[in-house]
Amino acid sequence: MLKQLSLQLWSIKDYTGKDFFGTLEALAKMGYTGVEFAGYNGINAKDMNDKLKELGLTAISSHVGLDTLKNNLDAEIEYLLTVGAKYMICPQAPIDCVEQALAHVALFNQVGEKCAKAGLTFGYHNHAHEFKLDNGQVPLEVLFDNVNPLYVKQQPDVFWVEYAGLDAFDYVKKNVARCPIIHLKQLQNHETKENVDAGSGIIDFGALITLAKDADFVYEQEHFVGTSIENVQKSLDYILSL
Repeated sequence: MLKQLSLQLWSIKDYTGKDFFGTLEALAKMGYTGVEFAGYNGINAKDMNDKLKELGLTAISSHVGLDTLKNNLDAEIEYLLTVGAKYMICPQAPIDCVEQALAHVALFNQVGEKCAKAGLTFGYHNHAHEFKLDNGQVPLEVLFDNVNPLYVKQQPDVFWVEYAGLDAFDYVKKNVARCPIIHLKQLQNHETKENVDAGSGIIDFGALITLAKDADFVYEQEHFVGTSIENVQKSLDYILSL
């Protein structure tokens, strides 16, 4: 049984956009133990940290875009250190071919080294496009074959791994040493390729949790039947029951 689960706040952006702190309160009451940021809604780091501490929530991670990594990294590191975060994750990049993968190596190494020196772990979060073969090579694998493994980790999104036609369990098993944080997101099936709540798809979250027993897990959902807040509650209950 998984004892700690964070939520990627992008999942409930329709709620955080209206009442960020009220939404955090709702998540804490549900039983989520942490959050992964996708922006801070203009809230300063001290106020954010105070609220998280009040609710007993951990700021496990934050998704930080390429522009910020290039132009405002120091301020981002300071924010994450203030809220006690563990990871800084680049949520996506235009890595559609080998050339583009190699073009991101220097930046990711620089960001990762700076994060490591500050006490943070830097990683990259995949979608499906990085798995499309380019002259027989997988751009995502080229990226990770060339970055410094001490400074650049992976946050595999298992939905997108399956969406790309790979087996999520096999992929994580192969790469578990470079995956300290994992996105649990559910695929309905390989025909519809729809994102559904945690208990309504084909990916065996229980097997992944057992396999990567030392990893931090973050739940994410982008499509819903009913409201987003109802779905993340339902999914939390399911995952904690495994």
